[in-house]
Amino acid sequence: MTPPSENTAPFDGRSGSELTSDPEGGLSLPFEPKRRSIPIETRIDAEQVKLLMSLGETTRWTLLGIVLVVGLTFFQTAPVWATPLVMAIQLVAQFGFDHVRKGFRADPDAVSNAMMWARRYAFVTVISGATWGVGSILWLPGASFAHEIFYLLVLATLVMAAVFSRANYPPAVIYYAIAACLPVAVMLVWRAEPLSLATLVLAAMFFTTVSVWTRRVNEAYREAFRLRFENADLIERMNRAHATSEQRRQAAEEAEARAVAAMKAKDEFLDIIGHEVRAPLDGLRNMAMYLADEAVNDTQMKIAGSIEETSQLLRRIIDDMIDFSEIEAHSLELKPRSFDPAELAASIVRMTRHQAVARGLSLEIDKGLDVPPSMIADPDRVKQVLSNLVNNAIKFTYQGGVVVRVSTVQAPGGETLLRFSVTDTGPGLSAEAQRWIFDAFSQGADAHDFRVAGKRAGAGLGLAISKRLVALMGGHIGVDSTLGQGSTFWFLLPAEPGAAADYFATFRDDTAVPPATERQQLVDLDHLYELEQRVGGEHITDHLMVGLERIVALHRNMETAREKRDAATLAVQAREMRSVAESIGLTTIMRIATEIDESIRQGEAEAAMYNLPRLQLKISATWRELSKAYPGLVA
Repeated sequence: MTPPSENTAPFDGRSGSELTSDPEGGLSLPFEPKRRSIPIETRIDAEQVKLLMSLGETTRWTLLGIVLVVGLTFFQTAPVWATPLVMAIQLVAQFGFDHVRKGFRADPDAVSNAMMWARRYAFVTVISGATWGVGSILWLPGASFAHEIFYLLVLATLVMAAVFSRANYPPAVIYYAIAACLPVAVMLVWRAEPLSLATLVLAAMFFTTVSVWTRRVNEAYREAFRLRFENADLIERMNRAHATSEQRRQAAEEAEARAVAAMKAKDEFLDIIGHEVRAPLDGLRNMAMYLADEAVNDTQMKIAGSIEETSQLLRRIIDDMIDFSEIEAHSLELKPRSFDPAELAASIVRMTRHQAVARGLSLEIDKGLDVPPSMIADPDRVKQVLSNLVNNAIKFTYQGGVVVRVSTVQAPGGETLLRFSVTDTGPGLSAEAQRWIFDAFSQGADAHDFRVAGKRAGAGLGLAISKRLVALMGGHIGVDSTLGQGSTFWFLLPAEPGAAADYFATFRDDTAVPPATERQQLVDLDHLYELEQRVGGEHITDHLMVGLERIVALHRNMETAREKRDAATLAVQAREMRSVAESIGLTTIMRIATEIDESIRQGEAEAAMYNLPRLQLKISATWRELSKAYPGLVA
């Protein structure tokens, strides 16, 4: 067997093409994959033809030897030049086979062109079969009956050998059999003898059996190749799935280790804050109170008062941090017991009235007539929430006053709910501020605070903690406000733990995290699965690589257009990027490219150009995400 050329690539079901260099010395990659996806049937045909070419090589010298032996058998009755002529025809056929094999192996697109080369091979088999057809014309006339039987057996053997060596392409077997046996069949019919006709009938039955064998052998070859390709695809997918699962397992372990370390560090930090910081602050507050008692003038009194207020504020911040951490870690324990809600509210008003008076505000309490004398909840946490609302109301109100109200509300199921509310005459909140006022570390001031205080006043953790504490107690907190007309912060609690659970569940559904805050899906997995089925599992990595590299090149062009302030080119590149991203299921890149194109269409070129850094980040994130499932993209 002649080995293939060293620079001839093995058949992998893909067709190659040349890569062209760009001016910068890199590779220009058009979007159409350079390695086209080949259907499995075409790949099977290519393997059949490859095997056809290989099997034919083994019979080259054998056939010449058979021609010589048969020619010597008929040397007494045939002309002297008959055997050399038959051998010459066989040599022509062998040269034809060699030429076809060489062309097939040198063809860079041999997989797609396999059937063309098979047809050329079949044409040469006509010449090879004609060797024995011409031999029958030259050798059989004048030969004995025994010689004729011998020749027919040789033909039958050659046809059977063709079944096994050329069944990969059945037409080659048919053409060979017809070219080799047709002259003999004509001679038998021409004689019109009973024995000749009987021989012809047996030959027809033999050829029918041969055709059936050829079809079955061909089907067996095809099924074997199909199983080989499917098994290779399955192994590749299993390896890819294993690599993906291993990466995810390692990522999960690393994330868990980081989370444990972070939780441990946070707990240690909070322990330090709780034990090592609160004690000095308490000492500082006591010292400030002592200085106030010993002050000899107003200046010293103000300084001592400022120190005391600052220490109280720092103590409150630390307490809030610890509470917030315990709530987030689900380690905060409630201690429900019976208490008088109206009296609790009144005690808060008494404790904070001096703060309101110091700011020139009124602070009143309004108790509903139907408020029950007792409710069951954690009074310390209720007091914490209500105190926070009152303190915030005093802090953000600059004239007028604050009213604390305690009333009852009937739930749809008939349960009694306690409503605590704090109404102020402050600047109020905009609709936007009301949406995030209860978020951790949110800023609670509006435009009015800019004019009065010169900056935005922080609500810090207080409202975020209040929201979580109320939720832990089975209630709901909210705010009603109109900008410039004050605010009312309120919260509802059941009179008994667990009451009106269905009613409060409706509030939690309404305040669920909106879809916009959920993690965006970088890749359309359904589209990616369909794409893999269409192009084949062994080609999907190449297909994605070409698409991603095209997207990177388009982003580079878009950056150039931004530097030149060329909005028209930027729009063209964005539309092409959207098309490329859509074809391989990159949803986030497609969405951002669409936004850039639409911004330019609406005359907002600056907004479109500001999107390019975000687009670059999403391209990198998408590439990393795909690399988890297709490790070949990492290179």
